Amino acid sequence: MNIKNVVALDKQQVRKFTAVLALLLCLAFSAHAQRTRFGQTPEEHNPADFAVDVHISASHIRYYCTGFRDQISCGNGLFADVIVSGKKFELSGATTIGKNKSALLVPGDYKARLTKNVKDNDGAVISQEYDVLLSNGATWHCVVTGISE
Repeated sequence: MNIKNVVALDKQQVRKFTAVLALLLCLAFSAHAQRTRFGQTPEEHNPADFAVDVHISASHIRYYCTGFRDQISCGNGLFADVIVSGKKFELSGATTIGKNKSALLVPGDYKARLTKNVKDNDGAVISQEYDVLLSNGATWHCVVTGISE
């Protein structure tokens, strides 16, 4: 065996190793992507974490725009009229819930968890966010965008 054959063998082994490593990296990333996708929450939740009672009386998809400085972004949003602890709120969030791209929520009673709760000292200003647990195990992340008496 001469030096050229040994060098050629080493180059061939390096190529195989590189190809196998690249394949393993691709498989690792694709396997992770199959478990969690943007906009989805993993489907295993502890129902005890969802202690807030939410009654949804209506849901609708509306086109809306938001802006920050010179950038304006427009799109569809899912809005729901709800009662939480005796207070009437409007909640808004993404229209994609699980695999459904333009989902509406069926009116009824749901459980939720409060994920953000900011109030000023006198309670006149609130900023709240919720995760609503749906019957199929998925969650809908939403923000309080309206309040009424």
